[in-house]
Order: sequence, then C-alpha cells, then structure tokens
Amino acid sequence: MKTIALFFGGPSNEHEVSIVSAKNIYKNIERNKFNIKLVYWDKNRLFYLVKDFSKLKTNRKRLQIENFKKNFDIAFPITHGKYGEDGVLQSIFESQKIRYCGCRVLSSALCMDKAIFKDLISAHKINQVNYVVLDYILETKKEINSKLIEIKCTFNFPLFVKPANSGSSVGITRVEKMTELKRAIAIALIHDNKVLIEEGLVAPREIEVAVLGNNEVFVSQAGELKLAKDFYDYEDKYKLNKTEFIIPAKISDRQSDEIKRLSKKVYQICACSGFARIDFFIANNKIYLNELNTLPGFTNISMYPMLMEKSGVKYLELIEKIINLA
Repeated sequence: MKTIALFFGGPSNEHEVSIVSAKNIYKNIERNKFNIKLVYWDKNRLFYLVKDFSKLKTNRKRLQIENFKKNFDIAFPITHGKYGEDGVLQSIFESQKIRYCGCRVLSSALCMDKAIFKDLISAHKINQVNYVVLDYILETKKEINSKLIEIKCTFNFPLFVKPANSGSSVGITRVEKMTELKRAIAIALIHDNKVLIEEGLVAPREIEVAVLGNNEVFVSQAGELKLAKDFYDYEDKYKLNKTEFIIPAKISDRQSDEIKRLSKKVYQICACSGFARIDFFIANNKIYLNELNTLPGFTNISMYPMLMEKSGVKYLELIEKIINLA
C-alpha cells in the first residue's frame, strides 16, 4: 500500500485556505487503498508530521526535508499561493526524487506569475484582455510613469489591479477612475513587487473548466460563476459564500467546444501535468482567457471538484486519479 503525504499550510497568505482544502481531500481519500500522512507546513517554514487538523501547533513532529523519502512514497501538495504553488515546494520534491501530484516546477512557476503567463499566452495569439505589467524592481520610475500614462490614455475603466504572484483574489482591487489607481497599486505591492493592471470588460461572464491528465487530457464541462458583486474576491470565495455556481454553464455548443479546445492547448503550452483549473471570460460573444491555476482549491465550495463531479468524476475517484498521475 502506497503512503501518501498530504502537504498543506505553507508560508503564503493562502495558508488557511490550504488547510480547508486539505481537510476535504483527507476526508475523501480511500483508506483501503492508500496510507495517509499529514504534513503541516507551518508559517515558520518548517515541516511537521501531525496526527490531525485540530492540533497543528502542539501534537506534531518535525520532519526534515532529507527524511521525506523515508516517510512517504508520493506527495500530494495542496499548498496554495507563494512557495507552495509556484514551483518552490515542487523543486524540493524533485531534489529528493519524490513523486508528487500536480504540475512540475516550470509550469507551476510560470502559471503562478500572471505577468509571465500572460506574455507567454500573448505570444501564442490567444485572446486576452488588454494588460500592462509594472515591475517595481526591474523598471525605473520613468518607465513606470510612462506605462501609467499609457493606461490613462488607452484603457477603458474599470481596471483590475493585481499582484502578479498571488491567488484566491488576494490583493486585487477594482478601479473605477484614475485617482484610485495609486492606492490599488499600493495594495497589490503588499503582496508582490510586480503588479498586473488589466482592462475590465463590459458585463463579463466568468467561465471555468477543470482539467485532469498528463499526456492524455480530460477537460470537464464548463461552469459559470454568478457573482454577488463586481468581482470574485477572497470574502466571496471563502467567507460569505454568496457566489452562485451554474454547471453546466449556459453557453452555446460552439463556445463550449472552443473553451475545451483552448483549455487543452493552454494546458499543453504551459507543460502542465496532473490537474489544473482554467478560467475564461465571455463578453460581447468573445472568449477571453483569464488564468490557469495549477493548484485549485478543494474546499466544499471550490469549482474544481464540483466541475469534475458534474462531468462524471466523483470526488473519491478524482483524488485517486490525481494520485495515480503523480
């Protein structure tokens, strides 16, 4: 029987969401097929073997990286955000020659960085919203100001200002006028030194699909998020639970086929493996790629498992498939 280590927590601002996802996965792993160990990644950046989720700070044993291989066969990371989703944890597994679930180092890193991801997708001429990247480390003040002038002259409001490396809508601000932009950039800079500014769409529909596989890829039917307000922020996702999920999305067959085709293409362009969620917008009857999430949430209100279940892959089967793809 294979021993699976479920990694959760991590140093990022999505620490708590990761714990909720891990609890859901833990409840849905076949105990007669896999031996499960819980590995808690504390915010102090150390790893601990824990007995259960209720005693993460007390009943635990330090687990050194060099001892990973002695304790489990396959790692299942559900560590959202920086360090857990951007290739850092994945590179630790690689260095210890450990099999692990999900995307490899390269795809994890490039999909986590929204700016690099968008530049790559742009090179493949896949439709996206207009965007500008402000890099406060590599660019001069003059270069930054030049881009801000470009935004003022050519972009339509609203704008969405995001940290390039963050998830769960943390640090995102909707901007309705130019005077609000400075504050929105300051909020994004709390989370990253690189800021992505996107031009908003008029009455966009948010469409998501779940992808599963390595060489052979399965794409779920599309689902739609009906938002309670202007955009899907952290509060709506994990606290207020006000968003409505429509699966399957009420879109045309042509749109559904195109979204599936684009999903496979983007998944392969980014060298993804295991599983991922891909997000789109539809506005004015046009499809726009938004982003690719290499470690989507597995909470009880997360789209990825819901999309898979509605597409015929039950939760228990989904977890087993992800492990077998490691």
